[in-house]
Amino acid sequence: MGNKSSPELTLSFLLIAALCLEALIVERFIYLSSNKMTWTEGRLFCQRKHIDLITWNLVNTVQMTTWLVEENVTQIWIGLRRDPEEDSLWKWINVKTGEGVSGDDLSQSSNWADGQQSGHCAVVGDDLMWYSAQCSSRYNVYCSASDKITHHKVNLSWYNASQYCLEENNNLATIAEINTDRLKHSGWIGLYQQADKNWDWIGDLSSNYRNWAPGEPLTADCGSYNVTTEKWYSKKCSQELQVVCSADNLVVVNENKTWEKALKHCREMNSGCAEPCMYYYDLLSLPDSSEYSYIRDRIYRATTDEVWVGLRFLAGQWWWMNGAEVRDQGMLTKCPAGWNRCGILSKKDTNHWNTRDCSERRNFICYKRRSSSTV
Repeated sequence: MGNKSSPELTLSFLLIAALCLEALIVERFIYLSSNKMTWTEGRLFCQRKHIDLITWNLVNTVQMTTWLVEENVTQIWIGLRRDPEEDSLWKWINVKTGEGVSGDDLSQSSNWADGQQSGHCAVVGDDLMWYSAQCSSRYNVYCSASDKITHHKVNLSWYNASQYCLEENNNLATIAEINTDRLKHSGWIGLYQQADKNWDWIGDLSSNYRNWAPGEPLTADCGSYNVTTEKWYSKKCSQELQVVCSADNLVVVNENKTWEKALKHCREMNSGCAEPCMYYYDLLSLPDSSEYSYIRDRIYRATTDEVWVGLRFLAGQWWWMNGAEVRDQGMLTKCPAGWNRCGILSKKDTNHWNTRDCSERRNFICYKRRSSSTV
């Protein structure tokens, strides 16, 4: 699948059978980083070099998993994140805007390993300092009634520990400075994280005392994928894992140019390619409407509402720059007025292109196409 010494490994999700018939316009890939990094570093890496961290709607998970097994990779960061506005929700990153999260709540998805999407609760560690842990984890329990604290050698989740203490007419322990000497072992205490990110004590008692370990409280707010179990896991975002980025053969250029200069810009991106070139850049041709929605998302961050594409009226006919047939000629005027002879795609419009004056200036979208000799 690739050279181990290279900075990245690449997997293409092209259908080889389709290539025998006609070169695909939009080609999608994933890249595996060679180095481990935090979730935030991983996302910045993907956005800088490719598109973004992978999300399940843009990747063939079966092919990806098989590939990662062959590369001896066990865990990777994915574009899954706890919603910063509501702690109980997990969502995909917003690849379209490049910021925040979007879409449906995934906290109940069957893709999760058992309990991995749970909240955060405080546990006393072996060093008697406090740590944030997933509430679904299992530890011994501290119960308290008034100022009396007792340690119980049972292995329970935080929620079950709370029920256990109630059955003993107690609550999970509230710790104050005057009773810290009662903590001799590891175990749950009654401190938990609310959806608004505050940490509060269970029950009616309260305390401002905290004994967090250095760097705590940490929360498992970032999503990872385990290739062996094929399940999602919530991990501390500061942990370091390899990342898999999504990518394609499209290039959105945030420069305002006329159609002719946009075409020239795309084709000049071929400079430096040693002959014979396997790939060439060109203004994007869009004969297949099945990719309009994807492409419209890709041009979302263009600085103009419309971008030039490779549609042009020449010699009395409409043409795509890759030579493909314009299949719905009936929607185009056979004698366009003035210079209204060049194609655009709007990031706000329906799944269709339109035409504009070729001398207008706007952003544009190029694509990397295979040389005809390689198809």
